[in-house]
Amino acid sequence: MSLPPGFIDELRTRVSLSSVVGRKVTWDMRKSNMGKGDMWAPCPFHQEKSASFHVDDRKGFYYCFGCHAKGDAVSFIKETENVGFLEAVEILAREAGMPIPARDPQAAQKADRRTQLSQVLDEAIKWFRLQLRATAGAAARDYIAKRRISEGGQDRFEIGFAPDQRQGLFAALAAKGIAPELIIDAGLAIKPDDEPGKSSQAYDRFRGRIIFPIRDVRGRAISLGGRAM
Repeated sequence: MSLPPGFIDELRTRVSLSSVVGRKVTWDMRKSNMGKGDMWAPCPFHQEKSASFHVDDRKGFYYCFGCHAKGDAVSFIKETENVGFLEAVEILAREAGMPIPARDPQAAQKADRRTQLSQVLDEAIKWFRLQLRATAGAAARDYIAKRRISEGGQDRFEIGFAPDQRQGLFAALAAKGIAPELIIDAGLAIKPDDEPGKSSQAYDRFRGRIIFPIRDVRGRAISLGGRAM
């Protein structure tokens, strides 16, 4: 079952993320600002003594600067209660007093496609981050260091590097079983026009660039930005 557009967004506005998370953590009140919805606590997803787990109640989004766990109220319920997406939605909907709407087949198909493309982008982000740490990323690391971006900043903003290879990312994603049309539709590869003398093989859109993921307020990958060095 998939849900119609707008339902999840409405659910998030009715449920306080800090209230949901607060059942599982002890807030660090020295670091938190309840009035601004800016809350900090030791992360519930890994062992730590410091408060590196951040909840932004206004945006409805959490992020751990230690293990990099991130998400919203739905993903938090999924992870902490070990339930699926729809069950997590049902739990939150009951708390908010919202009935689950009937299935909208067309909306469901579009939502499933958006989810697929976001997942492909997430795989690309992981690959770009690995390339930044590889031998080929040495010049990119120097470029970033000159701009005084710390390792913590690189992790927070998920900065990566696209090597100057025609099919580096495309081949890596294809090796994971991701369909070529999904890679292209996600904006990660370009399919040349079928013209005489041209290869019909898709090639990477980003090459020789620093990569900055773009996420929506729910933490979903929606696009990538590339900066030439």
